[in-house]
Amino acid sequence: MDAETAFSHIEKNADYLVETLQRLISIDTRVPPGNGYEEMVTFLESEFRKWGLETERVIIPPEKVNLIPYPLEGPRINLLARKSTGKEPISIYAHMDTVHPDSDWTFDPFAGTVQDDTIYGLGALDMKGSIACLLGALKTMHELKLEPFFDLHCMMCTDEELGIYPGVYHLSLEGYVKGHMLNLELGAQEPVLLEGLSGHVDFTITVRGKSCHSGMNFLGVNAIEESLPIAEELMKLRDEVQRRESNIASFPLPGVPSPKLTPTFTLSMISGGVKSNVVPGECTFVINRRYIPEERLDDIVSEVERAVDRGKQRSRAVSVTVKNQLDYPPVVFDMNSPYMERLKRTRRHVWGFEDFLIGGISGSTDMGFVAEALNTKQFIGLSPARADNLSAHSADEHVGIPDLISMTKELCHYLVF
Repeated sequence: MDAETAFSHIEKNADYLVETLQRLISIDTRVPPGNGYEEMVTFLESEFRKWGLETERVIIPPEKVNLIPYPLEGPRINLLARKSTGKEPISIYAHMDTVHPDSDWTFDPFAGTVQDDTIYGLGALDMKGSIACLLGALKTMHELKLEPFFDLHCMMCTDEELGIYPGVYHLSLEGYVKGHMLNLELGAQEPVLLEGLSGHVDFTITVRGKSCHSGMNFLGVNAIEESLPIAEELMKLRDEVQRRESNIASFPLPGVPSPKLTPTFTLSMISGGVKSNVVPGECTFVINRRYIPEERLDDIVSEVERAVDRGKQRSRAVSVTVKNQLDYPPVVFDMNSPYMERLKRTRRHVWGFEDFLIGGISGSTDMGFVAEALNTKQFIGLSPARADNLSAHSADEHVGIPDLISMTKELCHYLVF
């Protein structure tokens, strides 16, 4: 059987993609708290088994879940779905969780509303749409009796949106990840290929002074004012950091500062004070640091601590503390692997692409944990996203039904032909 027959079957079964995605959207898997995983896994188990795969639940131990400093509820259930006949293995990854919707939504975030060939809902693009595409590809393979080129190890994972200890990290450490990794989020419906993503670490700097009545402010130490010399030193460090460049090219997005991937250094949160007539006794600010693969986390932590120390020398603060939290390590893809070549062949067949734009982005992903745990660069990615639809984490998140069909074709071609 040729690929075109499979593609025709996918087109005729487009309703399955829509209905499956609507069901996935209706399940609330927002994190935190993430208490909808069991309902999600129960539904997915039935679909994977329907299409000939065996399933297994892997629950993360509570002591590992406790590493994530958010108000979590319910077990962190990761679902494995396998079809093995002794061939080369492939791990196919998706995460089940979503962020929270903001107040600007005009559609019901959990309804999966269809309008003008588009499905609106929380997770439609990131990344429940991709899960629907995977199930659609498996349905086609099962119904047409198409044998995959690989042994399939599908993994539906927890807490990607939180990082720190996501489900796929646990699966990597426990030996469940097999072969190369096909990530169903890191791609696009255009001729682009991802080469790498930045790491992500947050710094929380807490400056303490001494509160008192503002009418007698000479009796206190203003924590906000005494944080300014520290903030000035951090902004000097920001300017130095953001001049650095990676060996990885950057995609030519509007306003991108360099043709190479660069780090970012963002003062993203600041809080202090309780009332205008009270001298603030505490000021806290958070630095979000995205770091390129060439940078080392230990060096990043040290340079922030040195900048804070320089600021403390000009500050009357009673105390200053610096805490850091690694959310995601960076990750680099092997652009010369046989899997990347197979992906190119698939995308040429489905789309007719000739050349590909290759680059990195300063977003971060839990694939960095896989790379770190397994010392691997064997990643490839697909996604229903496109340049004119980057609605993930946005109000009225959506995905085009034609893009779901195209991604399902890509998956079926990569896995079979």
